[in-house]
Amino acid sequence: MTNKKRTVITVETHQITIIRTRGKSSVFCEICQAEVQVFSPPQMISVFFLESTEIKQLFLDNKIHFVGLTEMICGNSLADYFQTNKTKNKKGAIQ
Repeated sequence: MTNKKRTVITVETHQITIIRTRGKSSVFCEICQAEVQVFSPPQMISVFFLESTEIKQLFLDNKIHFVGLTEMICGNSLADYFQTNKTKNKKGAIQ
């Protein structure tokens, strides 16, 4: 009788996205009570491959928030959301 050894390899990956913007893109966020980077919905669509309906739903679910009366999205709320949730890759598949 032969004893076969089996090796299991687990690979864990992480992804970091760095977004650089030109000019001043930080404002005071009332909810965070801090100076935050802000992003427009078109930036979110192109960088994180989200649909505009998904962005609206995240806002309605209080998972992200807009800064002031503008349609600029608070970077702190985005970071919190994406740290706890999976993101889509360029092909639209959930990672």
